[in-house]
This record gives sequence, C-alpha cells and structure tokens, in this order.
Amino acid sequence: MAAAPSQASRRRERGSTLTEAAFVTFPFFLIIFGIMEMGFLFRNYLTISNTASEAARAASVYGSNDDADYQILQSAKHGIAAMGAERLDWIVIWRASGPNDTVPADCFGTGNYGTQGVYLGPNAVAGSPDANNHPNPNPAIPECNTYRNGDLFLALEDALGNETDTFGCKGRPTSRDMGWCSIVRKDSVTDSSLPGYPGPDYVGIYVQAQHNYLTGFLQDSSTLSSTKIIRIEPENN
Repeated sequence: MAAAPSQASRRRERGSTLTEAAFVTFPFFLIIFGIMEMGFLFRNYLTISNTASEAARAASVYGSNDDADYQILQSAKHGIAAMGAERLDWIVIWRASGPNDTVPADCFGTGNYGTQGVYLGPNAVAGSPDANNHPNPNPAIPECNTYRNGDLFLALEDALGNETDTFGCKGRPTSRDMGWCSIVRKDSVTDSSLPGYPGPDYVGIYVQAQHNYLTGFLQDSSTLSSTKIIRIEPENN
C-alpha cells in the first residue's frame, strides 16, 4: 500500500499547478481578445466599405439633381449606422478623373467645406453656378465637397417645412456643396458645351472613420478608409 503524499508534497503540487495555469492563462486570453479585436476591426472595415458603396450608388443615381449630396449623405448615414456616425471623420465627394483616381489631398481643407466655392465665375449668381468653370480650368485645384460626421444630419427643410439653402448651390456661400455643385455634374453621354469631356462625370466617394479597440493592448484606435468611384448614370444622350 502506497504511502499518502505528505502535506509538503501536496503544497508543491498545488504551486506547480498554479504556475502552469499562469503560463497558460495569459496566452489563452491574449488569443481570445485578439480574435475579438480582429473580428470587430474587420466588421468595421466592412461597414466603412459598405458606407462608401452605398454613397457611390446614390451619387450615380441622383447625378445632377440639386439634392444629390444630401441623398449621398443620407445613404452614408444608413451605411455607417452599425459603426456609429460619431466615428466618422470625413466624407469627400469629388469629381474623379477616372475609375482609378484617388482623393485629392486638397479636399481636406480647414473646417467642413473642403475647396467649396472657389470655382464659380465672377458673374455667377445664387443658384446659377457657371457651368463653363466645370470642370475647373485649373486642374491643380480639385472640385470636391467635404463633409464631417455632423453633416450627416443636415436637412433640406427647416422645422416649418421651408426649403433651406444647404444644398443645390442655392444660397452662396451657405450652400454646403459649392466645391463641386451637383447641378453642373454631367449626366449625359456627350456634352457639346464641354469639348474634351465626353460622357457622364465620374464621382469619387472617400469615407474615413475611426475604429476604437476594446482592450487597447496595442493601440487605442485605427483609421479606416474606403474609396469608391462610379460614373453618373446617364439620363440624356
């Protein structure tokens, strides 16, 4: 009959077990939290990509409507809801040179307006942008409208139901879409008034937002972005 383990032996075994558990537990939870972090990061990346896709589809459909940017922002608001609108940094809507264009750095101006309002001719009046200045004769200055997270909640009408001057270049300089006014976006297959620019315009959508990590083991947040470029759906031949 084997002798029962002594009290000292049992203490050594418990100590060894605790040591082994300590070595195993930390990597185990590190792996678990790592999987969770990567899962949430991937989900938010897909959210940003989906937001840009929804906004691009709206840009194509609404084309040169005076409320095009409003509709684009509404689509973006719907797309980013899973992540939270407060995480949004920028939405840039710009006239792209083609399907492989990238968002111009100059579109990230001070304030919320990007490069708005610098393309209208000296004789332009409110609600009547100078179409001859679009595309902008100075290619070094991009045509773009830049919006922040609070702009997702801009309205077409005030509390009394009266139409505002927020979109459609109706109230210089209060209109938010003056950088690339929607009503001068080309939605025809050809345009004899603008030689050298056949076909509908390409619209670029750039969306940038912040992803906050749950644990913050490595860092507190990461910047996520997505770019979609689409051509305006033609309405005229």
